[in-house]
Amino acid sequence: MLKNNSKSRSLIRSLLSLIGWCGCLGALAVCALGLANFAAPDVWLADNMSFFLRQFLAAGLLGCAGGALGFFVRHRFALFYRTVWFLAVVALIGLAGLTGARTLDNTVEPAPLRAGGLPVKVISINIEHLFLGDRTLQAFLEKEMPDVVVLQETLWGLQERRWQRLGLPVGSAGEHGFPQYLTVGELGGLVAYSRFPVRRKMSTVVEGDLPPGADVYYNADRELLSLTLETDAGPLHLLALHPDSPRTEPRWRNKRRYFDAADGIIAGLKAEKDGPVLAIGDWNSSPWSARFQQVLSENDLKTAYPGRWPQTTRFFFDYRLHWILGAPVDQFAVTNDLQVISVSTGPDIGSDHLPLIVELGLANPGAK
Repeated sequence: MLKNNSKSRSLIRSLLSLIGWCGCLGALAVCALGLANFAAPDVWLADNMSFFLRQFLAAGLLGCAGGALGFFVRHRFALFYRTVWFLAVVALIGLAGLTGARTLDNTVEPAPLRAGGLPVKVISINIEHLFLGDRTLQAFLEKEMPDVVVLQETLWGLQERRWQRLGLPVGSAGEHGFPQYLTVGELGGLVAYSRFPVRRKMSTVVEGDLPPGADVYYNADRELLSLTLETDAGPLHLLALHPDSPRTEPRWRNKRRYFDAADGIIAGLKAEKDGPVLAIGDWNSSPWSARFQQVLSENDLKTAYPGRWPQTTRFFFDYRLHWILGAPVDQFAVTNDLQVISVSTGPDIGSDHLPLIVELGLANPGAK
């Protein structure tokens, strides 16, 4: 009996030691990956680590907790073990601090609409080629009744063919929750609906490098759709965007060129000084990417997040796993003369992205 008890205790000690070592080394590894995003923001792989900072923080916390269990047993290299655990904790604290600080960078606090302001509800959705006549999508828009809808990955040519085959009006503008003024980008990937008349529109194509082996659905060229909307409170400049997904280094370079072009357009719109600017869409970039924050800081733009913390908008495999397997990539940015009233995400509407719902306030010069 004593021999069996001794074996059981030995097995438990070995198991705790294994959990401790795996926890310490695992926490150190994931925190190092996360910190690489801040240390080398201009390196493709390091920059892409920004998509997974929430997962790294969770894994690092679990690893440090597992490492703490290792202190309940003796180690042959006790000093080395304590050092590794201490470094893991320091790395976790550093990663949490840097992530928190960047979350607060260039953000504003949502607040109730100011007196005399004009409320504007904008919804952005990457529909992942979902048919715009889909009843789930239309029911969502009918419920929300947005003033502006910005869509990405629309494949407008295929949308038109589907409507024509069904004998339905192309675009459904003014119906099923879609506002009445419709604008389609030159490449058909970006589409905007607005209840405000469109005073001016410009579609800019940013040429990208086509990687070897790309299928016919992939287009390395991406567009920026710039609209000036005539609201009751004056002009509102809207920039719809959707850069390339940086899943390979050449596509990451495409995205960087796209952001350079976006910087130029935003700077031009601001220079006109005749209305606020809203840039919105699927940025294919997390809020913790230095390049995303550079767009905001260099153009003096502000953003906000649902619940004050970036939430998953792009999920993988299944919506039910979006808290674990997902990333916050759908963003918006505004000039200081646009008030942010609220920010939220919508439900699963059949795409692999959740709708981004932004309520803004325009200052109304004619209001008393």
